[in-house]
Amino acid sequence: MPRAWNRWLSRGVALLLVGFLIWQFALFQQELQRIPRTWTVAGLAVGGRSIEEALDAVERALAAPLRVQYQDHTLMLDPADVEARLDRGKSRELLQQALSERQRPGAFLQFLFRQPPPPRDLPVAIQASPEKIRLWLLEVARRFDEPPVEPQPDLERFAFTPGRPGHVLNISRSAERLQAALAQAAPREVALVVDEKPAPPLSLSALGRFFEAYLSAFDGTAGIFIKDLRRGETWMHNGDLPFSGVGVMRLPVALAVARARDLIHDEARRQTVFRMLTDETALPAVDTLLTDLGEGDPAKGAERVTALLRELGLVNSFMAWPFDQPGTPPAVVTPANSRPELPTHPDPRQQTTPEDLGVLLEMLRQCTQEGGPLPLVSEGAVQPGECQFILEAMTQNRLLDPQGQPTLLAAGLPPGIAFARRPGWTNETRADAGIVLAGRAEYVLVVFLHRPILMEWEQAVRMMGDLSRITSQFFLGTPSE
Repeated sequence: MPRAWNRWLSRGVALLLVGFLIWQFALFQQELQRIPRTWTVAGLAVGGRSIEEALDAVERALAAPLRVQYQDHTLMLDPADVEARLDRGKSRELLQQALSERQRPGAFLQFLFRQPPPPRDLPVAIQASPEKIRLWLLEVARRFDEPPVEPQPDLERFAFTPGRPGHVLNISRSAERLQAALAQAAPREVALVVDEKPAPPLSLSALGRFFEAYLSAFDGTAGIFIKDLRRGETWMHNGDLPFSGVGVMRLPVALAVARARDLIHDEARRQTVFRMLTDETALPAVDTLLTDLGEGDPAKGAERVTALLRELGLVNSFMAWPFDQPGTPPAVVTPANSRPELPTHPDPRQQTTPEDLGVLLEMLRQCTQEGGPLPLVSEGAVQPGECQFILEAMTQNRLLDPQGQPTLLAAGLPPGIAFARRPGWTNETRADAGIVLAGRAEYVLVVFLHRPILMEWEQAVRMMGDLSRITSQFFLGTPSE
């Protein structure tokens, strides 16, 4: 009897166990159709709900405004403004795929022992207009961006005010964040990506603004060319406007002589070129060199100077007639002097532009370093040593005022700075052009000042000194730096 009882008892327990397992498996199958209580959907607690119930709750939450943070500024974005809405079809597939992963063998055992699945947040899919998101962000950027500001000209202190850092919305990264936040039912907030921007360094454009402001009170016409020879950056004001060549055209004369003659071993010609470049009264030296270039005809010598300029691509510069020689020069038409109503009334005998002259100075410097177009155009006739001689001769131009002080552009340079320059003037036009060789910086500066009838010398000296001084501060720093 006891044995039969034990058998019946064992069978009963087994039946009960099987029944319990079948019952639990049925509950497990029902559980598989619902979101686990430890899971969230798009950040929203919807545990225990069916897929459709969870999607309903998420859809309602996604319709609420999104809190958007731009640094200290808070904005509210209505999802409808960017056409954001739940894609129920794709979202249903995502949830069904996640629930189907629970049908692995071990999941039923976890269910039996009441071990909930690890916490997990299930994503949903949304549809939104990328273009409208971008447009919304652009409007936010327009309202709240503070771009960095580069140093600004201060005419009162004759210096530059320090630049200011800023911040700018990163549109592409913020669009990614916004797109992701629109698909989150909770929390309904996102911080945009704002890039901090340091204050930009001083640039040639800032120096140009200083010049423009400075020249606004000038009742004549100015032409300016600046080039940073280290960085290759250029700024011009009336750079393509023709001016009378005046004394600055002695530079291409020297280069034409270097092309046609030997300046390395011919001491007499070297001395003549040196006088022409350093002595403003040495007009006979100019005539001698032009006559030599023209094989006895200074007019033909002038033609050879112009021919070199053309080969170098300097189409707005020419020498149609020798300096201070009688006769009628041939008419020379250039792109620069073809414009109507030229305010500078350039001399028909010799003309140039600030840009042409500045580029020629740069070519001279390149030639001393065995580069640039001068050696190429001359097929090696212009040697780096000849260019170095011309450059060094120009540094010996000691144009001084009655008190023995440097004048024109040299007046604005710190003591001891090498300045290879070619000045020149008429009653109406004052000019100075050269290369500042300061070791840590090298730059070309060309300034023409013109006023009909008379460009007062004192005013030209003051203006050129001012322009040169602020330019040297730009490239070299203030004297205290």
